[in-house]
Amino acid sequence: MHHDYNVKNRLWHLPYRQFTLKYQLLIANREQVLNKLAVIAFTLLLFFSTMLWYLANSSLNEYLASQITLQGNYYTGQETTITQADFAADSGIATFKGISLVNIGHYQAKNALTIDEVSVELSPTQKQTMLTAVHKVTVNKLTLNIEKNSKGTNIEQIINSITTKLANDYPQQYPQVSAKLYAESHPNLNAVEYKNEHPQAGPIIEHTKDKKTRGKPQQKIKISTILIKNLVINSIESGVSKTTNINNVNLAAIGEQEGLSLNQIGGEILLRLLRANHAR
Repeated sequence: MHHDYNVKNRLWHLPYRQFTLKYQLLIANREQVLNKLAVIAFTLLLFFSTMLWYLANSSLNEYLASQITLQGNYYTGQETTITQADFAADSGIATFKGISLVNIGHYQAKNALTIDEVSVELSPTQKQTMLTAVHKVTVNKLTLNIEKNSKGTNIEQIINSITTKLANDYPQQYPQVSAKLYAESHPNLNAVEYKNEHPQAGPIIEHTKDKKTRGKPQQKIKISTILIKNLVINSIESGVSKTTNINNVNLAAIGEQEGLSLNQIGGEILLRLLRANHAR
């Protein structure tokens, strides 16, 4: 406003017609400049927004894929691979394709578990900042290759590996397994005698808090529904092969109300999937 006032003062002494033309030209030029600046600003904003969206999407998909492979390997001790991970921000659905869990070495099948495609649908409303609510996990086709020998089955061995890892990392949620592992690592401790003499102590564990959540808030996740549309079980026992197909297998929810940490969720999902043949 102050700038306009000074311009009018300088033009005031010009003849009226000349004054009008000069002033209109000045206003028109200023509007053209402002319009051009607005277009440039909008173009830059659009460009950088697109670049950030691309970079964020790209790194997010890579992160999701890495979590599948890293957590699969960590909890099972077996190589885990995935061919594609894609998160669509507009729909809130993540899609994973070509997931494979390599079998234990001395068994016949190459993979113990394979999934052709799985979709993870976020809940439309997220009520807590540190808790991600997943409405539904839908597995299109899950194939389990179960082989039995004198030591049991390959799937049982993998389940034991996962359970041991979870009990070591999250003892409060696996008190019996954790107590057993603690007793095994302390052979001089008579667990039965200790329990009889200290009934108030409960299970014997080294610490009272999950080691991965001590001292800092953790992002958590909960899953309301897990559905396997097509479960294929290939079993081999005493040289006899058998294939069983089961449709629409519903698995138990994960995380209840408070959710589980992101580091734990992979192990819990694997447990559910590997035990799917018992959920018929």
